Amino acid sequence: MPDPLATARRYLGRPVRTRRGVLLGRVSDVLSDAESRDPQWLVVRLRGVVPRHRPLPLQLVLEEEHALVAPISADVLRSAPVATVATDLRSSQEMSWRRYWSLAW
Repeated sequence: MPDPLATARRYLGRPVRTRRGVLLGRVSDVLSDAESRDPQWLVVRLRGVVPRHRPLPLQLVLEEEHALVAPISADVLRSAPVATVATDLRSSQEMSWRRYWSLAW
């Protein structure tokens, strides 16, 4: 079974870009499934002065050598529900995230 901390370290701080190379933000947290401990969500700190965090499903992300690539626009990520760093994910919150991404994608 993979070490959850090693998995989180693999993503933390990495830039997230669009397919065209536009910087969306950086990964500030990784949320894992409570039972399997597999990472499910990346919390992305959006670009800008004011810290804003948005959830991004890990399944949408392609891992490249120097960045993570998401096939979405900056507007789609900015419109995503707010995520809080370093907190447990409630099931109702995850359901709202899943609803958003099922419609946005």
